[in-house]
Amino acid sequence: MYVEKRNGSKEPFDLKKIAIAMYKAYQEVGANFELEDCIEHTKKLTKNYQKDDTVHIEQIQDDVENYLMQTKQFEAARAYIKYREKQKHERENPWADNDERQDLILQKYLLKGEDKRGFIKRIGLGKSSLEKIIRKKEAIFGGRNLYAIGRAGNITGSNCYVTEDPQDSLESIYKVDYQIARTYSYGGGQGMNLSNIRPKGAKVNNTSNTTPGVMVFAEKYSHTTLNTQQDARRGALMLVLNIDHPDILDFITTKLDLTKVNGANISIALTDAFMEAVRDNKTWKMRFETPYEKIEKEVNARELLDVVGYAAHTMGDPGVMFIDHMNDYHFLSEYEDVRFTATNPCGEQPLMAHGSCNLGSVNLNAFVRKPFGDEAYFDFERFDFVVSEMIYALDELLTMLGDRHALPEQRIHVTEYREIGLGVMGLADLALSMRLPYGSEEFLEFIDVMMRRMINTATKASALQAKKLGAFPKYDYDKVSKSSFYQTAIDPDTDALVKQYGMRNSRLLSIAPTGSISNILGVSGGVEPFFQTNYKRRIISMFETEKTITVWEKTPLALAKALNVDPETLPAWALITSQNIDFEDRANVQATIQKYVDTAISSTFNLPNSANVEDVVNIYLTAWEKGLKGATVFRDRCAKIGILSGINDDTKDLNPAEPPHLDIHEIWYDKTTNETKEYVTHVQVSQSGYIPEKIEKELCPLCGGVLVKKQGCIQCSDPDCVYEKCAI
Repeated sequence: MYVEKRNGSKEPFDLKKIAIAMYKAYQEVGANFELEDCIEHTKKLTKNYQKDDTVHIEQIQDDVENYLMQTKQFEAARAYIKYREKQKHERENPWADNDERQDLILQKYLLKGEDKRGFIKRIGLGKSSLEKIIRKKEAIFGGRNLYAIGRAGNITGSNCYVTEDPQDSLESIYKVDYQIARTYSYGGGQGMNLSNIRPKGAKVNNTSNTTPGVMVFAEKYSHTTLNTQQDARRGALMLVLNIDHPDILDFITTKLDLTKVNGANISIALTDAFMEAVRDNKTWKMRFETPYEKIEKEVNARELLDVVGYAAHTMGDPGVMFIDHMNDYHFLSEYEDVRFTATNPCGEQPLMAHGSCNLGSVNLNAFVRKPFGDEAYFDFERFDFVVSEMIYALDELLTMLGDRHALPEQRIHVTEYREIGLGVMGLADLALSMRLPYGSEEFLEFIDVMMRRMINTATKASALQAKKLGAFPKYDYDKVSKSSFYQTAIDPDTDALVKQYGMRNSRLLSIAPTGSISNILGVSGGVEPFFQTNYKRRIISMFETEKTITVWEKTPLALAKALNVDPETLPAWALITSQNIDFEDRANVQATIQKYVDTAISSTFNLPNSANVEDVVNIYLTAWEKGLKGATVFRDRCAKIGILSGINDDTKDLNPAEPPHLDIHEIWYDKTTNETKEYVTHVQVSQSGYIPEKIEKELCPLCGGVLVKKQGCIQCSDPDCVYEKCAI
């Protein structure tokens, strides 16, 4: 037997769905019936349905109404009728509560002449259950999918890609330039690691004699990103450099100059070995070898991380990624040929070369029942259903839009690995709706349970999809099940399904920033706290003179109404934002969630202007120690805001940091002549970059210590030695 939905699609008849609807009607009016009773009632009202029939959903609902009336359950019948009327109104007027800001953001995804109802139907893939999920704001696809579904042309449904890393040759460097440009033209963002390119000053076998280094090519890729037009926007790029590359200082400080590499996000790949050296206050070596020479630079690890912290404190760039965590904690970590070197532009997806991911997100706040009161609870049953449906839908989109990738290598990769990324949003709203202070112990306990449920539900759905359609071609149970992620996050009943059917997808959960889609649905983005619970808005046209009003985010306003208080007098726990939360509480939330996310989390530590460089470095150390896969820091009123906006009372950086300085010891070994040259480079960082002073290493004739240049003199670095000479 099948049920015909209102959109014309057909689904297998499910007696329990009818019973649940009846049960909710009984509950609404306090009738003393259990779900098992409702199942028996449903059997009675559907007894005349024939096994080979197709029954329309309206007929079923009419029969439920009539049954309730016939059995004299008049209050329940009235509740059920009201429920049907409400559902009908929502179907005909979806998202009617959206404000002007939400509707404005939605416009960029609509087809010409399309309204909200048509939009939901288009992206619902012909499935009434999916349409209902979207209409109820329980979940939605990522932006590229929203744009691509139902549109003709070369438009990818994947938000993010990682290209192959350019190798140390012009052929490879320009091949990658073509690949990212081609991907941008289809609407996708890109990421890459530049660490295979030889450093500045290294010998090359052409008329240049030496190479200009990594940053010249970083600038080239940045320009390609700026110059390749997409629909109403430009491409997005993530450039990554390993912490052991000799050009790392140039890379760290490049964005202190706003004229450089302004078409890309940049991130430093930090290893466990480097972070251990920072923790233990040891030196760190950057190395590179070419056919002609070996290059080694040595620096104090903590001083190098201080430069990263200074740059992030001053300009908000770079971010950091903990590359060993990324490679050690996911489903495919035991595959020898699977290694990540970079992420997509927002950082939520570490990917292999030519890997991509289509995204979707679940609105956590939509599953809170009886919000704001003592009886508030999370509807895990509905949550499980929505997570499963979104996994099925994202997998279906991989096939539906499988020919929409720019490069043949990308299309092959998607076929072999079938990567998807389901994330969450509205976590800050959920905290208010359930009265669990964001970052508190009870909040952490709840999200631990919720996220474990999410990854297991998603994995089960992927296994059931594999039962129907087959596992991803590279699937290997022995390798997958031995990964530390699998052993930490996957429950025995889930493992039984995976062992029996395999997995349809190699990647499942990924938490994107959800900027546009969370705004459309009216909730907080990703797993962030509220950036602010309210903001000021200038109103001119409605009044004779300009007025400023305070606009509150929807959930804090709803909480104030439920508590019958003015929003300004909400309790402190309800006013936690990214500006006032303790960074360790913030890290604890992300660490708890990361345990159950097989890819990564795009999230920013937003700091007040008063934060210093030490605070930034402590965030890096804390994030690494807690197992995060990356950390991005942005300080309020940092110099970047002032430069972009024009310095004024609202944007001037009131707490600029003292630029750091450090010494780098360099060894350049020429393989042809067997000559070794040693240098000491004194580096003074400034607000726009850094100034190096490189002098060839010279030993003190008195004690054998290293001579260093200080002001106008060359002195021995040994404080007990008195040797010095004029530097002129």
